[in-house]
Amino acid sequence: MSQEANSLTTGNNELVSVDYSNLLTKILQALRNKQSKDLFKISPCGTRLLIDIDSIASQVSQLQIDNPLGASVNNVKAATVNFNPGFKENFPDKIKEIRDCLSRQLQESINQYTNSLSSLSIEEFVNNLITDLQTFKGSSSKLDFTYPFAPYKGLEKQRLTFSDKNLKAREVLRFHKLTITVQKTNELNEQLQAGLAKYIEVKFGDEEEIEELEYVLEDLYKERNNRESDFYKLKRIVDTETLGKLKKQAQINYLEFLHENIKSDNNSNNVTAAIYLEDTIRRLKLVEEYINDVSKADGHYKVYYQGAELNYRDIFSRAEAFDMLPIIPKIEGYLGETKDETSGQIEFIFGVKLKFDGKAQAHGGKSSFQYYLNLLNPESKEHQAELNSLNKDVFARKILRVVFLYYFMFASRSKFSGENYNPEVELSYDPIMSFEQKVLPVFKGGSEEEKRALLIKICNFFEEFEVQKKINVLKKTLINLIKSPRNFTNREYPIHISIKESILESNINTIINERNTFFQAVVRGNPKEVLKYINIGEANSNKNSLCTLPAKITIGDIHYATCDDKQSFSMEYDIANAKVNTLPILFIPFRNAQCQSIYQETLKQRKVVLFNYRLEEPKLDSQQAFIYKFTFSLLAYICLRVLLQKQKWLFLPILRFHVNNKEDDAAIEKFIVSLSGVLSHLLNEKHRSNAQGIDIRDFKGKGKFKIPNVLSSLYSVLPKKFSFNNPLDCPKTVDKLAIIIVSSRESDRTWRGTQKISNLMGEILSFSCKDGAVRIQLMKTFSENYTNLEMFQRPTVVVDEVAKLYHKMGFRHFVYIAKAPYTSTLNMTQTEDDDGLFFMSREVIKAFRAEHDNIKIYPMFFDKYFAVKIGDRDKIRSSSLYIQDTAELSNLVDDPSQQSVVFFNLFNGITVGKAEERNYNGVISYATLLNIYKGILDDEDIRKGLIYSGDLKNEILQYLTLFHFSRYEKAKEVSIKLDPYQNLIGDESVGALSLFNHMRGKGEFNSLAFLTEVKKVLIGE
Repeated sequence: MSQEANSLTTGNNELVSVDYSNLLTKILQALRNKQSKDLFKISPCGTRLLIDIDSIASQVSQLQIDNPLGASVNNVKAATVNFNPGFKENFPDKIKEIRDCLSRQLQESINQYTNSLSSLSIEEFVNNLITDLQTFKGSSSKLDFTYPFAPYKGLEKQRLTFSDKNLKAREVLRFHKLTITVQKTNELNEQLQAGLAKYIEVKFGDEEEIEELEYVLEDLYKERNNRESDFYKLKRIVDTETLGKLKKQAQINYLEFLHENIKSDNNSNNVTAAIYLEDTIRRLKLVEEYINDVSKADGHYKVYYQGAELNYRDIFSRAEAFDMLPIIPKIEGYLGETKDETSGQIEFIFGVKLKFDGKAQAHGGKSSFQYYLNLLNPESKEHQAELNSLNKDVFARKILRVVFLYYFMFASRSKFSGENYNPEVELSYDPIMSFEQKVLPVFKGGSEEEKRALLIKICNFFEEFEVQKKINVLKKTLINLIKSPRNFTNREYPIHISIKESILESNINTIINERNTFFQAVVRGNPKEVLKYINIGEANSNKNSLCTLPAKITIGDIHYATCDDKQSFSMEYDIANAKVNTLPILFIPFRNAQCQSIYQETLKQRKVVLFNYRLEEPKLDSQQAFIYKFTFSLLAYICLRVLLQKQKWLFLPILRFHVNNKEDDAAIEKFIVSLSGVLSHLLNEKHRSNAQGIDIRDFKGKGKFKIPNVLSSLYSVLPKKFSFNNPLDCPKTVDKLAIIIVSSRESDRTWRGTQKISNLMGEILSFSCKDGAVRIQLMKTFSENYTNLEMFQRPTVVVDEVAKLYHKMGFRHFVYIAKAPYTSTLNMTQTEDDDGLFFMSREVIKAFRAEHDNIKIYPMFFDKYFAVKIGDRDKIRSSSLYIQDTAELSNLVDDPSQQSVVFFNLFNGITVGKAEERNYNGVISYATLLNIYKGILDDEDIRKGLIYSGDLKNEILQYLTLFHFSRYEKAKEVSIKLDPYQNLIGDESVGALSLFNHMRGKGEFNSLAFLTEVKKVLIGE
């Protein structure tokens, strides 16, 4: 592995340097303590190894430890592997000392177990713990890892097409496509200059002053492309932050789109819902009007609760302002973007779906509205618990957001079931006046007791006026509307993007003498605080604007219909003809009586390695929690390295026992979930591993029915084999294909700096066709730490793997997958060095291509959107649906420059859960890039492999579809796994799970990045 190219400290002077010397020293001292001699315990029969690193982590967490961040605590967003020079030099020796200490203690425990009669090495001891996976096979699923490993037959995929009038009878799905178009982006420099010139002319009268100000403007304009100038910084903020505000505007426009279609329906049952929807739109616009009121100073919007401060103008200027509402559109699914360089027009294409006040099982089945209402209520257990937690300030600000948004949207004087109730009365209610008179004064200057009393009163009013019933009426009508088979008329909404004049300084002395710029200091701060100066509104003249860009939001109604093209196949675990040596690993809160009882009943007869972890009592403060997690992670990983050091390929299933659910305040249990994912990823570099948990609280009741799905998920990483009912469906042109998936997560960054270090992670899968069957297996995972420049130019860890696959294993076809590479910017500040493609950059692809003469690389990116079933639900019988005709898919993204081409859509055909709660079906959309890699890749290979119809494209997409099936985790009703990349990309990815708060809660620590450095020490000898 080419590690020498990876230098993390060079040029990282912006980053906070970290020093774990004191912490590692204290861990070593704890390990050498006589009280730690029982770290490894072997069962009398020699088949179970209990590792009690919990006692070491708990012991170390109580010690006084130097903060690894030193004095730079407040400036840190993330800090993990930017080691200071002294610590960097000593780090390898410290890690080896810990490894050697653990090895000695394990060997001593083995010697005690054997009573010195026969000496066993660590390798020999571990060999005795290993079991052949075939012995786990049984007729039913049991918690002791027994599983049927039965084949899945009758799997099917069916082709869809975009519907026309001839296919109305076969329509099965509807998709609402949302396109945001921004025009004249290439004119922003000149518009800003002209706006500033006009500002000088109108605001200042003295000729001498005007002349001086014109010099300031001239200097500013000259520096328009200087990254440190205010002119550039403002343009950069408009570039990067505007799309979020446009999506927020699109939420209102989508509701208007639906409202038109409700009104056009003469069904009398829709009249009340139409009024409620009209009122929702009206109130959302009033929120915008209120926070954009130029007559009010920023201080007017400052409110306080439990010591925390919030500015409503700041927070409700952001893209996510409306997301906590029970019914609101969600702009999800990024299908691509197109740009006309000549006119400066750029288009962004998204999917859109409605949030329907869904029930959250983790919150006792409460609806979204009831959940937030309960949170708002100071008398609720949840409210009181949060105020006593470490996240008190975060929670207090959340309450301030909820009270503003819910009061604006739901305050009323009309009871739903009241006598002579007329829903049209809702349209005359003025939430601004009521909020200003009754709510704002209390949260600006009232006592905490007055605020508490007001929150209780608001909650009671919402109950009294039956807001939930009003929401239910609207929800039912909207669900019926989007499921109706009729076509909606496409709509276009013209809008303007304006920069408010209020972003400018008005004092001439400040402009000339103090700052030599027209812009307020906020431009140099947090970009989110500048959002209030960017206005999105209907296309009309705005006298208070510095400059304006025209834009539009377009909503289209697309229907999909079924075709007769189908394929049937079967899937099975490919483990029958090879011995799979298996070593199960358990994470159990072993001191919990119920956990110990279930373990004794179900797992005592299995050969296992068992890690004990603590439950939540006593609670750890933020410093203790960081030390505990750091120590536990480090020791768990090194212990596994010691055990597996001389072992060849093993399957290592990691099973966790839980006594809390995801929403409980169980920080350590959540940490164990994260750690098991990190360990699994690291173990997969050489072995094969997967992690899964089970809630054992109701094990003898509903809990036992979870076991088949738990084990199906646990074993989903094993090789799979697919056989086709029609032998002609088996690939013939491409007998071997490798898929490489990459992602990254920051490990080191300051809040305001541009430099950063990230952990690059990925996995490699192999696909082979032999004897009429396709075999899919995970070959390995990888992780490495890079500066961004290295990661997006020459990620050596991936480049080296491509070379191995090409030269040593004979692979020629490589699918290279990353999340959509777009930056979601207007591309007004993009440079040639920054092509916005990240992992898809020209430099990365060039590094893959290297000197491999006949290598074929197919770059792909993906995202999800959502479609809704229409008409008869039974029309969809296949477990997967697809569209792969590129000409048809231009309905989604039609790029005249032919840079971004959607070539494959894959739909999940099943409905999971209760039908009334599951209104959408997910779609994963794949696209590729053309005319980007000239001189590096032959576009003809991409066209033949992904764009043009033919055997090559059919076979590559066949492999891709089977990969989606292979990742499905349920035991029955197998369908495609809509997102087979969730281990690497997204909120549940190993990168996201690896983050936890640093000491004293400031900044984030990336445990995968840190353990990657530990790994390099341990494999470097």
